[in-house]
Amino acid sequence: MKAHLKTALVIFIILILAAGCFQKKPVDSVQTGADNSQEGPRQDLEGQVNPGPSESPSQHFAAQVVIRGIEDESLGMPVAACQDREGNTYVLDLYSTDGIVKVFDYQGKYRLKMAPLQEPESQPADVAVDGQGNVYVADLGLRAVFRYSHEKPAEKIQPPEDFYPRSVTVDSEGNLLVLSFDRVYRISPDGQVSSFGESGEGEGQFGAAGSEFYNGPSGIDVDKNDNIYVADTLNNRIQKFSPEGKFLKAYPVKDSESPQDVVVQDDGSIFTVTLSGNLIRMDSEGNVLKAEELQEDFQKGWGFVSIAGGRENTLLVVSADQHRVKVLSDDREVYSIKGDMSDGFIYPHNIAIAGDNVVIIGGDPFSSDDLNNRVMMFDKNGALISEIFSGYNGGRFFGPKDAVFLNDRLYLLDLDMISVFDKAGSFITSFGGRGEKPGDFGVFDNYGQEMGPAGISVGKDSLLLISDTYNDRIQKISVEGKYAGGFEVSSPGPIASDKDGNIYAVLPVEAKVVKFSPEGKKLLEFGKPGTSEGEFFLENGEGDLQGPDGIAVDEQKGLIYVSDTAAHRIEVFDSRGNYIKSIGGFGTGENGFYYPRSLALDREGFLWVADSGNHRVVRLDVGMMAQ
Repeated sequence: MKAHLKTALVIFIILILAAGCFQKKPVDSVQTGADNSQEGPRQDLEGQVNPGPSESPSQHFAAQVVIRGIEDESLGMPVAACQDREGNTYVLDLYSTDGIVKVFDYQGKYRLKMAPLQEPESQPADVAVDGQGNVYVADLGLRAVFRYSHEKPAEKIQPPEDFYPRSVTVDSEGNLLVLSFDRVYRISPDGQVSSFGESGEGEGQFGAAGSEFYNGPSGIDVDKNDNIYVADTLNNRIQKFSPEGKFLKAYPVKDSESPQDVVVQDDGSIFTVTLSGNLIRMDSEGNVLKAEELQEDFQKGWGFVSIAGGRENTLLVVSADQHRVKVLSDDREVYSIKGDMSDGFIYPHNIAIAGDNVVIIGGDPFSSDDLNNRVMMFDKNGALISEIFSGYNGGRFFGPKDAVFLNDRLYLLDLDMISVFDKAGSFITSFGGRGEKPGDFGVFDNYGQEMGPAGISVGKDSLLLISDTYNDRIQKISVEGKYAGGFEVSSPGPIASDKDGNIYAVLPVEAKVVKFSPEGKKLLEFGKPGTSEGEFFLENGEGDLQGPDGIAVDEQKGLIYVSDTAAHRIEVFDSRGNYIKSIGGFGTGENGFYYPRSLALDREGFLWVADSGNHRVVRLDVGMMAQ
């Protein structure tokens, strides 16, 4: 899975070094105004309407059932938070694509969500709210800040020069302060822009390094006098500036730890959280008053934690890994926003259906999230039946990829093994192994993450079909685990079959679909790289299994459905491979997809879609759609 689905905590972006000194710019040096792509209302705190991004579907549809991986009341990947004057908490949750800002009241009770993900390239990084209730979202991917007001469309704020908004805050005059690599921008309510800063290690300079990732200062805040504080991450210090951008003081962070964020309270106390997981409190002169390690359960995996100041000098501590925001006062927890994640999942990439049961396989191989590599069984109304655990490795799967039901058994492809479960999800046995011999499965080390076969289906004579991607073949395996034949196919991806035993293989790297006879004879081939009708988009011009990534065959209607994953749509073909129509387009509501992957048809003819980037599974009545 590539970086666009990893959403790796907002620090990933290609950047260009920027340098300069304090300067004034005219009003028209910043692009502001309504984003014309906005529609789709969201209710705000006053019951008014906040617009969201437009869907751009090829054909409109409506999801009949949605199984959400992250419920509204829970937090999926919170990376930032802030509070308004009433004590409402705004949490930037990257997994909540249909409203990346979730709002909770002063007791931590969920109220609403707003600010849907703008575009596939979005990388939301921070959130702030001003005294009038306007909400600001910094988007590294789109190099812009979006302002959401009570009665207006979302407004895009984007100075014309290189702009990498990593952190945002608002001062007492309503000026928006944006930390952008090695500069700080101050944008007044009427659009006046000033900026200061440059790369370096001296006073007033910021540590910033050219890289494929954002590698620079990472947090900004203001005190009650509107002095500006910046977490100068690479230089291991906090820097203080006047409201006009004049350097005032530097506060070294102990033991050369890298500060990730900064908060200044009314009494002058300065808080910072470091990359190693220490929460440090200093007085206004920089003397350390307290330094403590955050609790172990708050600091596992990536160790990404951010902090923010709240009403009445409360401190908000945001943990992405623990899906939690703690609100602290005088080192005591006032309340915590977390929610129940027992039925949660992320990045669903495959679906298996048997009767009224739906098995969802989800996860990101590059993630250390505890929601990763989950296999969940739901009923068709979205109610959780059970979580399925492996019969080895302490109940954890290594890398569950695909599953299929056959004769009341669930056969689950887990890296180089096939695990067998009964219809209730209880483990029975497993077989397989890695290698190149018949019956073995190829495994590829992708930057430290092992990747195995891409798909499993049922073929002629009730044999299991395995898309052995890294051995360039499709294998036939009996339900007892014995090799029963196979044939060569270059880097096969997801597969499906029909009642005659014909095999349909998606070739993601080549952006096409090939139909084979049971013996492996090529019968049909369709598709090519591109974005036009009947073509499949290869993102960045490379395959890397990021072309089409899902297929379902409807023999009753003579249709073949293929997920054009990187184009956020599903394409429909007839049995001869002729293009008929497209369904969807990028969107986070009921009329769009965000990297759709696995497809499955149930016995009623409904099409189920693993809408991976939206962390949900939807069921569509394709028979109700116009041809």
